[in-house]
Amino acid sequence: MANETHRDVLSLPGLTKLRDDVVPVTLSANARQGLPPIISRIHAITDRTNNKKLEQVPLAELRLDDPAQANTGGYALRYAVVGQQEVAIQPTTTGSGLWVASSSSADLGVVNVEAARLGGFPFYDNTTTTLVGTTRVTVKSAPAGTSVQTDYIQVDRFYIGTTVAAGYVSLYDAAAAGTELARIPIGQLFSRYLTIELYPIPTAPTTVYVDFARAIPDLANNTDEPLLPTDFHDLIVLGIRVKEYEYLDDTRQGVARADYTKRTNDLLAFILDDPDRIASLRPTAMKWSRLGGQFPAEYPW
Repeated sequence: MANETHRDVLSLPGLTKLRDDVVPVTLSANARQGLPPIISRIHAITDRTNNKKLEQVPLAELRLDDPAQANTGGYALRYAVVGQQEVAIQPTTTGSGLWVASSSSADLGVVNVEAARLGGFPFYDNTTTTLVGTTRVTVKSAPAGTSVQTDYIQVDRFYIGTTVAAGYVSLYDAAAAGTELARIPIGQLFSRYLTIELYPIPTAPTTVYVDFARAIPDLANNTDEPLLPTDFHDLIVLGIRVKEYEYLDDTRQGVARADYTKRTNDLLAFILDDPDRIASLRPTAMKWSRLGGQFPAEYPW
């Protein structure tokens, strides 16, 4: 109930800014790639090295301008949001094998990989690969566990089959070195990436800064704190009370919901009523001329 309330509050219009942050991201020399899992929604992507802000455009525009993806350059100028996918980078279009490994030698559990083979044929029975700690293990087919495929072109799902791992679990396209295609974070069962496509395609890794709304974290430990101002942590308790009374069909639910709604409105006012912000319909902040209302002449006041 605490996590449900946490998500309810942080998903309200006006309160999503409590999730806003900025993170440096290294873009690889690939057209399509996933952003770090903490990123739920992109506000802006800036290239501070080249002093550029990447322009977000529809994917259809990139397809129209460069359908062959032949335009490569030193750094990207535009990007399109593709959506959620299980890997940061897909295997090569000519196909490759897949390997899994953990960052912890204690991980000996089962991981599942569901992928498509060359030609777009689904291959969803290879879900019994067992981790051997930090040693890379080849993804094999079930039930025999001896059939090794080397022509995977797209990973559809990558997840842990039993319990969460002690370390992060990675999916690779080579038995040594190669590319890390996906990583399941510690404490999670799935890998998830918000994916973008770049134009032009970078010719070398480039570091950009992403302004974003973070994915709402679960409150799992006794020391976890909600992404709310400290003065409004009681909202979590009020939300739990509403949900509990609703579950019990308790008549006190109405009073509890009124308290919860009032406290939510208090938080909205606290966040939106910014004393340092000048309310204006102008595209830029209003500035007053010290030389009189008619200087310069183009000033409307």
